[in-house]
Amino acid sequence: LRVVELATYIAAPGAAGIMADWGADVIKVESPEGDPMRRFFDTIASQQDANPVFELDNRGKRAVVLDIRSDVGREALKALTATADVFLTNVRPASLKRAGLDDATLRAANPKLIYAVVTGYGLEGPDAAKPGFDVTAFWARAGVGHMTVPKGAEPFLLRTGVGDHTTSLATVSAILAALYERERTGVGRLVQTSLLATGVYTVGSDLAVQLTFGRLASARPRSQPFDALANFYQTSDSRWFVMNPRGAAKD
Repeated sequence: LRVVELATYIAAPGAAGIMADWGADVIKVESPEGDPMRRFFDTIASQQDANPVFELDNRGKRAVVLDIRSDVGREALKALTATADVFLTNVRPASLKRAGLDDATLRAANPKLIYAVVTGYGLEGPDAAKPGFDVTAFWARAGVGHMTVPKGAEPFLLRTGVGDHTTSLATVSAILAALYERERTGVGRLVQTSLLATGVYTVGSDLAVQLTFGRLASARPRSQPFDALANFYQTSDSRWFVMNPRGAAKD
């Protein structure tokens, strides 16, 4: 299975990394400037001699530098996608269309191609053209951050890549479903995931309550649990453990 990845940062490259683990031949296409994640530690003013954050999501891939701002670069990428099973990107759709790398163009040349797009806010709606990061689209806009913070506490940032990697898993699922369909029809399709939609599904149980009853109980601090048996406790040797009586009842 050949995957051509034209993507940066984490969510889409993470999906391709999983597929590389499972045996796919993944070709990562980078601009002459390279994936910005190659400079991750520079952006946080930390000098390191390795970049495990980049390496995690780009393991097992081959790489090529193509400047899709040029005719030569665009044609080279089209030639790659003509031999691919999957084209995976998080470049904004408007930019891809201007470059002639949109879904309709690439699948006209290769009808079996699975064209997978990862966005911040989806392909439709007022925010479709906006860029999105996990801390904005997944954590903030989807409500994950709000539901996580106890009432009255200040919001906090999530750890690197949490929303991205959750979206990576959703993206792999979408691609595999399309590949399964292609086995029956012989035709590829467009699939898309977004950080916002993945965030909404991640807290979907709470949102289902909100939509049904019009309200949602806030998260509580450890000092004010809903149930004393469902809480974190510290032992005399400074270890922490969590109790979940509902889970124990199921077991």
